[in-house]
Amino acid sequence: MGGDRPRVVVTLDYDKLRHECIDASLLESHTPVTAGELRQLACDCEVLPVVLNGASEGLDVGRAQRLVTPAIRTALVLRDRGCTFPGCNAPASACHAHHLIPWWNGGKTALENLALVCPHHHNLIEPTRDGPPGRRWELRIGADGIPEVLPPDYYDPTRTPRRHQRFRYHDSG
Repeated sequence: MGGDRPRVVVTLDYDKLRHECIDASLLESHTPVTAGELRQLACDCEVLPVVLNGASEGLDVGRAQRLVTPAIRTALVLRDRGCTFPGCNAPASACHAHHLIPWWNGGKTALENLALVCPHHHNLIEPTRDGPPGRRWELRIGADGIPEVLPPDYYDPTRTPRRHQRFRYHDSG
């Protein structure tokens, strides 16, 4: 990890944390881990607990800074789980945090204005400063909080939103 200790992010439903502390899994692969395996991983790692449905850090730094904070990055990884471009299987660790409304155009550094994309797809969706609307792939957050991609009008004249297959059967837990 570039000389840094790896970070272990533990996600757990708040009620399960209070009652039994069960159902932990690895973030990117969702591989279940036992309490003993989690203790082994934590021997030389930075452990970052993330309690779902509990009190959280601020996930909006507005215009004060352009780069995402560690807390915002963690929330992005939890929500997006990798590149959000349909069909791409790049893991979250290989992705950039992309501002949907560019920071240079007044966009905030906040969870609702960010999505994870791999370098290749970041290049496809990065808006130009002077291009006509609808001529590039665009990324937005749907009404349910899930990222979706709008194709350019020459590819799909209706610009029907598309989602990564991991969100087709999205659940909130």
